[in-house]
Amino acid sequence: MDYSLGIDLGTTTVASIITDSERNAYPVKSILNFQYPEFGLDSVKRIQNGLDENSVKNLQQRAVSTLNALIEANKKELGFNCSDIKEVAIAGNTVMEMALCGYPLASLSKPPYRPLSEFSFPDNTDYLEDFCLKNKKLFIFPVLDGFVGGDTVASIYYFDLIRRDKPAFIADFGTNVEIAVGCRNKIYTTSAPAGPAFEGGNIKYGMTASAGAIYDVALEDGLFRLRTISGSAPSGICGSGIMSLVYELLKNGVIDKNGRIMPPEQIESESFSAVKKGNRENEVLIYIDGKNSIKFFQDDVRQFQFAKSAVKSASEILLDKFKISDYEDFDVYISGTFGSSIKPYIIDFIDIFPFKGKNIRFIDGSVILGCKKYITSESFQRKSDINQIIKISKNFPLSGSRLFEKHFIKNVSFQP
Repeated sequence: MDYSLGIDLGTTTVASIITDSERNAYPVKSILNFQYPEFGLDSVKRIQNGLDENSVKNLQQRAVSTLNALIEANKKELGFNCSDIKEVAIAGNTVMEMALCGYPLASLSKPPYRPLSEFSFPDNTDYLEDFCLKNKKLFIFPVLDGFVGGDTVASIYYFDLIRRDKPAFIADFGTNVEIAVGCRNKIYTTSAPAGPAFEGGNIKYGMTASAGAIYDVALEDGLFRLRTISGSAPSGICGSGIMSLVYELLKNGVIDKNGRIMPPEQIESESFSAVKKGNRENEVLIYIDGKNSIKFFQDDVRQFQFAKSAVKSASEILLDKFKISDYEDFDVYISGTFGSSIKPYIIDFIDIFPFKGKNIRFIDGSVILGCKKYITSESFQRKSDINQIIKISKNFPLSGSRLFEKHFIKNVSFQP
């Protein structure tokens, strides 16, 4: 039987999906990107580590090694051979896709932060040296701009914006947060420079969504009730757990609207006992056992504030540019690793978006689903759809934007 392979080439996590010739899909598998963390936690660091042909070669080799390891894991589980794979579709942000192809990233390091003026993605896997899949059809989703890449196009393609009469708002939470809003007439995009906080990066005890990661938090009378992935003993806290924790700390007055962890004596609820005096600032003790402890620090709160402010600010600007007020309603989708563990009221309370009370629908991974849609669709139709997306899409870059800076400063504080 013939198989097709779809890959979400994320900055932190790389995921794959296999489909057979009868369009049956097998479970998604994922591993950490081998570029992480040696070459940086976010896209900016990857750019700095791949400015010229020599340095970007290291990123390319790590990316190919990651893909090989992921394919090998699929082979062992499903029992197919490399010769059975006939087609590969890959979606990642602009940095990930260019680095995979060995294109220097210098043009993304300075204004106007755009890809090389003339480049094209290969259409055969033989271009990728040392890739375990030889002489296969290859499709890399096209990029829209320097920080809005093929992963955004894959999400737009999956949600079928080009056929919608009512607009949809999409936020894909990864190491950065790509945002799109659109319908059949126009699609606007941007990338919120949120950094890796929503995936646990730049958080002292943060981690990716893997076994032992705290993904849900409740706080009552100073006692934390924690839920972890796989039910393992807590070893860190992932993105959904961080959102849940911030919600509980705000609700119980442990942090104020400015993001300050309050001194225990100034906390009116019984949750004052969760706060400990640190060497420099107050800190929150989330978990402790005989060997380990997990804490949430003032710097962690700031990292989260910067991330949520970036997303809210980018969303405000994009919705205003789109003139969303001209429409009676719009759909809202959040994609990423949060799944159903984050409740919409938490999103509203911690003030991530400029709208409240929407029926938010959570999608576990719109990028990998976009890859799946591509490898299971007819050749002519998928080519036509992708071309139409590119034709009607307009990107609004935020790097160096004074308007973004103005919104960002306003949105740093919480407004519960």
